[in-house]
Formats: sequence, structure tokens, C-alpha cells
Amino acid sequence: MRGQPFSERLSIRTDPALDLRRVLLYAAALVAIYTVGIVVIIATHTQSDPQLGVLIIMFAPMAGALLARRAGPGVIRWGRLSWWILAGLIPVVTVFVAYAIGSPFGFDVANYSVLGKALMLSPILIVISSLAALGEETGWRGFLWPLMRRRWSFPISALVIGAVWWTYHAPLIFLGWYGSLAGLPAFTVAVAGITLFIGVLTDRSRAVWPSVIAHGAWNALVLTGFVVAGNASLVVFAGSTLWVGEFGWLAAIASLATGVVAAWWHLSRPMPDPPPMPMPASSSPTSLGK
Repeated sequence: MRGQPFSERLSIRTDPALDLRRVLLYAAALVAIYTVGIVVIIATHTQSDPQLGVLIIMFAPMAGALLARRAGPGVIRWGRLSWWILAGLIPVVTVFVAYAIGSPFGFDVANYSVLGKALMLSPILIVISSLAALGEETGWRGFLWPLMRRRWSFPISALVIGAVWWTYHAPLIFLGWYGSLAGLPAFTVAVAGITLFIGVLTDRSRAVWPSVIAHGAWNALVLTGFVVAGNASLVVFAGSTLWVGEFGWLAAIASLATGVVAAWWHLSRPMPDPPPMPMPASSSPTSLGK
């Protein structure tokens, strides 16, 4: 492919006839690396603290995307950095507001004395968490989302990727290694909301980076109840897991509301020139030859 003209290489990488091949390659690599993560957790007897295995699993979507890009051949739409990455912080802000509103009603306990320290350290925590989130988002929004959007409408694409994303988390939840089974309904609602919101970010920015920040910020702050640098005694919002955390209803309701409002805004204001297919971050011939 390296010696072919740029236009011919681009045509091959975006040929819809190869989409099924790309998806199958993507799924094969994802399942393979996911299985490796499960085996690592079991083999190292770390079911109670499966961090290494979960980290491997988080990079399974990236492995799938890279294989599909190479052997499909296909395209990962990295895109360019833009101010849209700041919009990736909106879901955690809305969850913060939900926690603040819920506190006077007894849904959670607010510890505002550590809020300043939490806000000061949050950029570092988000960046660190985003490095791991990149493993997922390269596959979900860098590869799979643009592939679906050139075929399907926004609602259908969100429904499909939301179902796939939920299924990706489900085994870890059922095995007791991630979250809680009791919190699965709230988690499902949260996934629906964040899928809609990140879908809007990806369509509008035409890049994977806003989704990486949104995902990383969620994992760094919402998942922990806005904890200060991993210190369990320094948590801004604490309380029952029924209401607080990624599997709590306050985050779920805030996430769904944010996603629905964003999707309504997005669909009511069509983009002037929506791309019919995923494109490389750079249009230079060398970018497709790598």
C-alpha cells in the first residue's frame, strides 16, 4: 500500500465494502486482549484488586482498532486538538452539581473543606486517567463511531455503541471485579447518557480527544466521588453507593440529562458539512502509509 497513490490508498481505507472485515478484525482483537486481562486477574489471584487486568482490558479496544486499521485496512480518526476538549468536562461538572444539590436532601455528604485541594489536583488526575481512557476511546470513538456514523443516524449509532460499551463492562460487573451488581441499573442509565454526550463531542470535533478527556475525567472524579489524589479520607462527596459514584443514581440522572440535552442540541442544529466517512488526522500521503 505504501507505493500506491494517496487517493487510491484513501479509497481502499474508506471502502464501505470492507467494513464487515474491519469490524470482525476489531472484534477479534478486542476479545483476545479482553480475555488476556481476565486470565491475568485469575492467574495472579487479584480478584479483590484487579487493577492490572482491568488496565489490560481497557486497551483491548485500541488493539482492535489498530489491527483493523492495519489489516482492514481502515482508518482511526484521531483528529486535531481543539477547544472541544474543554466540553469533555461538562459531564463531571453536571455530576458535581447533582451531588451539591443532593447533599442538603441527605442523598450524599459534602465535605467542602477539601474541595479546593480536589480542584487543584483534578487536572493532574484527569490527565493520568485520560492516558488509560485513550485505550478505550481509540476503539470506541476513534474507529467504531465514525464507521457507524457514515452508515447510520446519530440515535442508532448511539444505541449500538452504547450496547457494545455496556456489554464490554458487564462481565467485570457480574464477576464482582468492577462496580456492583446492585448498581447496574444506575450504571446502565449513566452509560446511555455519556454515550449520547460523547457522540455529540465526536461528531462536532471530528476528533477522538474530547472523548478521551470526558472519559478520563469521569473515571478520575465521578468514579471516586471526587476523591483527593486517591486518599479515601479526603473525599468531597461521600455516601451510599445507591446515590454516589459511577453506580449511583445521582451520577446516572445527571449523565442522562446531560446526554439528552446535548443530543437534542446536536440534532436540532445540523452540522454544515458532516463528513460521510472517517478521515485521517492529516491529509498527507505519509499519514496513510504508516
